[in-house]
Amino acid sequence: MRRAGIAVCLAVLGFFVCLAAGHDISVAASLTGTVTASSGLNVREGAGTSYNVVSTIPYGTAVTITETKTVESQTWYKITCTADGATVTGYVSAAYIAQDAAATSQPPAATTQPPDSQPSVQPVTSYRYETTYGTILVPAKIQKATKVYKKAGGARKVLAKKKVTLPKKKQIKLLSEKTVKGKKWFKIRFKWKGKTRYGYVRNSYVKMTLAKPAAGTIMNVKSKAKVRTKKGSTSPYLKAGSSVVKIAKGASVSIIKDVVNGKTTRWYRLSFSYNGKTKKGYVNSKYVKLAKPATVKKIPVTTMSDAEFEKYMTQQGFPESYKPGLRALHQNYPYWQYQAYKTGLKWGDVIASESKTGINLISNSKAAAWKSTEPDAYDASTGKWKVFDGSTWVAASAEAIAYYMDPRNFLNDRSIFQFELLEYQSQYQTKAGVETILSNTPFAGQSFSYADLNSGAQKSISYADAFMEAAKYSGVSPYHLASRVRQEVVTSATTTSTAVTGTNDSYPGIFNFYNIGATSSSNPVLNGLKWASTGTTYLRPWKDRYRSILGGADYIGSKYIKVGQNTGYLQKFNVTAVSRYSHQYMTNVEAAYSEAIKTKKAYDEMLNKTPILFSIPVYEDMPEAACAVPQ
Repeated sequence: MRRAGIAVCLAVLGFFVCLAAGHDISVAASLTGTVTASSGLNVREGAGTSYNVVSTIPYGTAVTITETKTVESQTWYKITCTADGATVTGYVSAAYIAQDAAATSQPPAATTQPPDSQPSVQPVTSYRYETTYGTILVPAKIQKATKVYKKAGGARKVLAKKKVTLPKKKQIKLLSEKTVKGKKWFKIRFKWKGKTRYGYVRNSYVKMTLAKPAAGTIMNVKSKAKVRTKKGSTSPYLKAGSSVVKIAKGASVSIIKDVVNGKTTRWYRLSFSYNGKTKKGYVNSKYVKLAKPATVKKIPVTTMSDAEFEKYMTQQGFPESYKPGLRALHQNYPYWQYQAYKTGLKWGDVIASESKTGINLISNSKAAAWKSTEPDAYDASTGKWKVFDGSTWVAASAEAIAYYMDPRNFLNDRSIFQFELLEYQSQYQTKAGVETILSNTPFAGQSFSYADLNSGAQKSISYADAFMEAAKYSGVSPYHLASRVRQEVVTSATTTSTAVTGTNDSYPGIFNFYNIGATSSSNPVLNGLKWASTGTTYLRPWKDRYRSILGGADYIGSKYIKVGQNTGYLQKFNVTAVSRYSHQYMTNVEAAYSEAIKTKKAYDEMLNKTPILFSIPVYEDMPEAACAVPQ
């Protein structure tokens, strides 16, 4: 039902928002969309922030839109969705929902517009791709009656005082898995006496009932898992030519069948990629772990008029002091998209936390105003600063930290790339762009030899192609990976640090392209090489360049991007809810800014037509004007 007023439908970031100035519109619709709020989206009892929050649904959740309302110029959707296995219904801000492509061909049909009223919608002419990771929810049944435990590992603490014993053929859902003392346990969800319950059971008592393949990852192997033609440890190995087919540790696979061999041993029939081809075969289940399913969505992007963009900035919650920079960017790059990352943190608290001595460093060659004069960072009697890393890195001043943390200082077409979302966007992140980043470095136009992860055969690949393969392997932007390597290990146009030469006396033949584990010390590179030489995760040990480039990319994706630190800024200044003010990739206070400049160069001639997505932090109680350069 439409009340008095003229509705105007605006295309905002590929979805439609119906507005009626000063009036409440209730619209029936049957549309679908996706949550775009990187930190999760609150679902409320009613349309407006005054209503109670009934649930918070994660980034990437698919929703069905059943109603649209505008309250005090803010648009709200009534939605239903499934989150963590439960149905959620309520109201969400429309600013954080992107409607699916099929829904954007026309606005919600709720009103009849006057004959002379035309929606101010620009044609969709570009797309962006977004990878989201869903929830593990694999159907299964109990194969042999079993007790349900509170924790993995078979502790005597069973579920409930009266032991819950699930009968054979009981239908359950697998939510995750954990290996304890070499034995695999599933976390399950099931119905018990009319209620939904959760607990753990051994995998040997469970059989997946797969209507469609489940996502998996190779695990618990030193480097590779051999594949057999049939279930059972005596079955012949699967071969490609004369070579046994092996799947590398960390590789993604699809589980298409769950079978038992003997009394308890489980085998999975897998589908996987091998030397560019799809293969199928059997692997013992102890070498395969359930993984979150990945979905790639093609999202249409529309341009906005100046008036639409003004309303959009307000909807996002950008303060007035952010808007001049964003307006200028919108004028020059109409396809670029900006979302406010609302930290909920007070600016003063953030700067105080990041100013603790040793967390943020800066070159000793900087002027005094850039360097901390706190007693534990500076010796006033000698006029010298304490070195925290290498031979030149000293503690940054609070003024320097405030300058580099204030997003308003970087809302220009060079340094804004520190706010770019770092998931791999295959339609506009290209090999040519990677080559641009690598220009004037020792990696430009160069190739290297490596052992194939599956066959072990010697191959050759260019550095640019290696970063593109790492992007596909990890889901991380190849521009970010190449920029990170340039930041971390390139020392001149012709030289690198020993992290990537393989010639270190203590760790010969070991490579660490991203300096992972290179913690601050007199020789951080040595710490990084030690980390790269030990362990079995992320394709370690990194005995060649290829394993380091791919495995390191997987580490960055798993440890940073997929846990919310999905911009260069958030990796440098962790203001997320997870490990806040720690788990920061770099100590160099200028690192996010420096990497942004390199990334911008990669886009070259594509800037005007590329739908790049930026997530820009917003703090509470910020100064009226941007923090100035230290003087």
